[in-house]
Amino acid sequence: MKTGCYIAIKYLDVACEGDRLLSILSKFKRELSFAKGNLLVLIISWIFFNFGHSMAFPYESPYIKGLGASPFIIGLIWAAGYLILTIVRIPGAYIADRYGRKQIIVLMTFGVSISYIFYAIAPDWRLVLVGVIFGNLCLIYQPALQAITADSIPPEKRGLGFSLTQVIPSIPAIASPIIAAYLVGTYKLIPGMRIVYMLLVILSLAAAITRWFFLKETLDSSEAIKINELKNVYKDAVSSIIEAWRTVPKSLKILTIVIMISSFEDPVYMQFASLYVFDRVGISEASWGLVISIYIATTLVIGLPAGKLADIIGRKRSIVLAYFLFIPTTIAFILSRNFFQVTIIFMIFAVGSMIIGPAFQALTTDLVPRDKRGRIMGIIGTLNIIAMIFASVLAGALYQLDPSAPFLFIIVTGSTVAFMVATIIKEPTKRED
Repeated sequence: MKTGCYIAIKYLDVACEGDRLLSILSKFKRELSFAKGNLLVLIISWIFFNFGHSMAFPYESPYIKGLGASPFIIGLIWAAGYLILTIVRIPGAYIADRYGRKQIIVLMTFGVSISYIFYAIAPDWRLVLVGVIFGNLCLIYQPALQAITADSIPPEKRGLGFSLTQVIPSIPAIASPIIAAYLVGTYKLIPGMRIVYMLLVILSLAAAITRWFFLKETLDSSEAIKINELKNVYKDAVSSIIEAWRTVPKSLKILTIVIMISSFEDPVYMQFASLYVFDRVGISEASWGLVISIYIATTLVIGLPAGKLADIIGRKRSIVLAYFLFIPTTIAFILSRNFFQVTIIFMIFAVGSMIIGPAFQALTTDLVPRDKRGRIMGIIGTLNIIAMIFASVLAGALYQLDPSAPFLFIIVTGSTVAFMVATIIKEPTKRED
């Protein structure tokens, strides 16, 4: 009898646990129910892009250096790309609001795919420069992509929504750096990276085809792009953007300045962290690939809770918290000298990145009216990229003087951003739809 009661009680325990699990899964499903339609299509296309970029990214600067470029030249190459991106984003923002989002996104995604062929076949760094310029010309679609993403996420879910766009595409990409490390280790740096870039061409084309077939237009007044009307598009775009900018709140203008200062950090991490781990830390190419895989895995574990954090504690607090992680960890990176230290450091970087990205995106979207989103986001993105032009050149020059110098510099900029966000920026009481 006792045995029967014990079995019955255990059965009830299991049943209750099952009910709790179903309840959690049901809540999780409701929480993510908005991830459909265009947002789902974009996430799928980013899966292709992320898988390819996560193979190329860890070894990109060492590859260009292997093709004969100095650290300063590497900085100039990316500065040239950012300059082109600055030029095309202004008409790109205008096109996004005048002609619609989908047309330009699909066409230029195919262009970006083709640009990676130049990387793959480059005999020296000069052809890589051609690929960078051509690829950034095609990124004229970025304001449209930002706008259609913002259009597809409900206001109350923006922190979580933007986090989803980072987390889900990164799941398959965990394996990417390990694959790249194998190719680089097997075929050596230059031949291995040529294979990586050809794989990136194929994956980018898959993203372009996905967007072509399944993406839906979100702008009611969209129309076909008329080539003969584009001759005056830059003039019209500038006047339209200036008019839209005059109507935005002061807090958004201050936030734009903050974003510009924070953008000095991106070229340092993106272009020179990989050089630093080889030049100063001294870890192997295979170990570096493993570090990046662990970094990506950490973003997956922390991504959704970190994105939700911006909806729970607020955008400002999330940004300041991220800098409390970034600043001391950057100091630790400068002092790191082995694989274990670099791994822990990049895990902390991953946590900070997954907090700050959705928080900045959500705060910006909260402040921008829907009908002006393409133009205003175009302005913010353009000013951000202008700052990155100077940051790339400066980072390359500083690295050539001393590999630790650019990282010391971004400790200063990061402290400035954290202070400005904490003391000056105000979150809106009513968020834009």
